[in-house]
Amino acid sequence: MRYRHCGLILLLALQGCASSSQRIDAQAEAAGLSRSVVAGRDFRHVVYANALAHGDAAAQRLVVYFDGDGRPWGSSGLQPAADPTTRKPLALQLLARTPAPGIYVSRPCYQELKDPACEAAVWTSERYSTAVVDSLVAAIGQFSAARPPREIVLIGYSGGGVLATLAAERLGNVAAVVTIAANLDIDAWAQYHGYLPLTGSLNPAASGHDHAWREVHLQGADDAVVPAATTARYFARYPAAQQRQFDGFSHVCCWVERWAEIFADVAL
Repeated sequence: MRYRHCGLILLLALQGCASSSQRIDAQAEAAGLSRSVVAGRDFRHVVYANALAHGDAAAQRLVVYFDGDGRPWGSSGLQPAADPTTRKPLALQLLARTPAPGIYVSRPCYQELKDPACEAAVWTSERYSTAVVDSLVAAIGQFSAARPPREIVLIGYSGGGVLATLAAERLGNVAAVVTIAANLDIDAWAQYHGYLPLTGSLNPAASGHDHAWREVHLQGADDAVVPAATTARYFARYPAAQQRQFDGFSHVCCWVERWAEIFADVAL
């Protein structure tokens, strides 16, 4: 055990040379999370799980986290990134602070998993496509096949909130969906920033599905990345969905620091 921790310390010390995936692995290990690679539909996914997720999940809820978009585009903003993996896995940090069975499911082609179906569109214009969502749903099923949870709570940060909302429409045992700083109307969000339309992606604000589960959508009052005005069409479409705005919070601050109290309030 001591040697394992020594190796982790060395890896952290060398993070300037490490890839984003290696950095996330190091953070997950430091938090006591297990790592596995699970097959989805057309893609594989890295799954980090807390110790509680390996317990008697059949009688409990399973909390599933999806992270943000990471780095879909290169530094110039003109070419797709060679590796879209996020440098700051905020949702992973939330999992590490979750007092319930929980997993973090990586997105297709992230974490250096280069499957045959991995093309740049998967993490750019089609990042919220049917193929991406179906693969995430299949990965959840694969992970929990041995001990199927009675209920699932889906939690997504930023673009991961879009995926959580869309995945809920394809799962049969969803108790709740919680999003954090999520661009729930991808058309309005892209137009606001002057981005290219996300052609090939599904837009939650234009969904034809009914939502029977509890929805709580958390927004920072100071979020300049996903201003509340860009999500108005989603809440017009789903008026039963709860909106909660946090003063002093931005797109990144202060979700991790306050997660223990927020989770206790919204996810249980």
